[in-house]
Amino acid sequence: MDRPVATRSINRDGTRDLNRNVNREINRNVNRDINRNWDRDINRNWDRDINRNWNRTVDLNRVNLYPGWARPGWAVARPWNYGWYGGWRNPPWGWWAARAAVWGVATLATAAVINDAVDDAVDAHLSYIVVPNSNYQLLYGTVTPSGSSGVTFDVTAGGATYQLNADCNGGTLNGQEPSNPAEAELLNAACQLAYGAA
Repeated sequence: MDRPVATRSINRDGTRDLNRNVNREINRNVNRDINRNWDRDINRNWDRDINRNWNRTVDLNRVNLYPGWARPGWAVARPWNYGWYGGWRNPPWGWWAARAAVWGVATLATAAVINDAVDDAVDAHLSYIVVPNSNYQLLYGTVTPSGSSGVTFDVTAGGATYQLNADCNGGTLNGQEPSNPAEAELLNAACQLAYGAA
């Protein structure tokens, strides 16, 4: 494309007239490039945190974020069995060793780190904890056990809240193995909240 050239003409009254097409063309190209790059960067960053398999968004106005057990002494106050999850350096999930090596991750957050995060959130009257080593906010009051090793919970990521389920024995989120370390940390945190010892 040829570069626009500014042209001048002298009007009958002696004033000069500058062709305005040059400015219009420059502004159009600059705005197009800025918007294109801006959109690309924003979408790329949001998509990293959200698994395409997470398709059930939640209306937080219909969720009880502070059930009776979500208070100081929350682990003892849970109305279900607890204490079997955790206590290992590396989780016993079949996929863990190979994925951890690829991700360059040695361990997941300990029970003490997750329990302290919940204690701090309860004390501060926050409805969520930030999952260690991730951008996820786990709404701890929504954690509900399912069967003997399943759990459902809500998580906020990229400005939306999703309802997920996990199998703590099998190590899956929504029926799939975690695809990155942040998802593994989310699985670990939800399972620790549901079944871990205080």
